[in-house]
Amino acid sequence: NWVLAPVCDINNNPNNPVINMRAWGEDPWTVSNLTVAFNRGLVSQGVLSCAKHFPGHGDTSVDSHLELPTLDHDLNRLEEVEFVPFKAVIASGVDSVMSAHVLLPYIDPNYPATLSSQVINLLREKIGFEGLLVTDALVMEAITKTFGGKEAAVMAFAAGADLLMMPEDPDEVINSICAALLSGRIPMKRLEQALHRRKTLL
Repeated sequence: NWVLAPVCDINNNPNNPVINMRAWGEDPWTVSNLTVAFNRGLVSQGVLSCAKHFPGHGDTSVDSHLELPTLDHDLNRLEEVEFVPFKAVIASGVDSVMSAHVLLPYIDPNYPATLSSQVINLLREKIGFEGLLVTDALVMEAITKTFGGKEAAVMAFAAGADLLMMPEDPDEVINSICAALLSGRIPMKRLEQALHRRKTLL
């Protein structure tokens, strides 16, 4: 009842080893039109949808299952290209958005999108998406090699992710997030936001 699609990445890098055939096209407008049509089809049948991988994984040359890719674009370029399909599919009523394990040095040189409140805030404030944000799988090596599985899950939740997909050790992650909430490292409002978005979706 929840399809982790449509892929909103643009296949505009011939050296991309992981998106390529998964993308709907090689330009923002083709990808926008087809992802919107796909999303409307899902919605018409009562199936939940998920736009991925925000802010865009198309113009990278590294597989995030194995290493941390870099998307070396500033905000102007992101708004002109990578954000276009996301804006379109969000306007069409997509239910959720999935973050990418991609580093954007012009936005946040320290943390990949999944762990970056600065990148996630672009989705919330620049694009205006108010729904549920789910991470890509947290067992992927773009995350675990640098940040460790348990700590990365806590960081993702603190940064604004509402649902954590496939952490390495779910029980440890739950305990770590509870400890972070009780200590004040993560404000309780963050938990309330995530619960509200989950209830709204489901």
